[in-house]
Amino acid sequence: MEDIADRAGVTRITINRKFGGKQKLKEAAARHSLKIFGHIIRRAMSGKKPPMDKFFKIMREYYRVRHHYYFWMRTMIDEEDQNRKAFLKQLDKVEQLVVKAQERGEVKADLPSGWVASFFDYIIITAANTRYRGVVAERDALQIAWHTFMYGVAPQKAF
Repeated sequence: MEDIADRAGVTRITINRKFGGKQKLKEAAARHSLKIFGHIIRRAMSGKKPPMDKFFKIMREYYRVRHHYYFWMRTMIDEEDQNRKAFLKQLDKVEQLVVKAQERGEVKADLPSGWVASFFDYIIITAANTRYRGVVAERDALQIAWHTFMYGVAPQKAF
């Protein structure tokens, strides 16, 4: 709480008054994260671009949001029904995009669309996490994330 107050340029008392404690602050952060992700999905889904272009736009914009929900959001999904429902609704939109990409032959049709949508989500979280930890250079993380989504991690086909 002290670090958040310092970064915001206010006192810890101000943060407590505004949010009513640490848990309420986490909940507000989760709602804010959901709102940001919702905006990203809506912007990417608008227009007539092919599905893979929309996927890349989601990945690029989502990746740019520093310290997004890989910390706050994940804990809130399990604790707050309202947040969980909102997150699943957003993930459903990504899944619909997977189905369109599968229909165009751009994503393997034999993979469950929900699997691919979740995989996509976790690749972005992985990119943010590795950037945060200094494992991958800022300039490389988005490219590695996209390459992993497109081609996986195996050096060649296993089967």
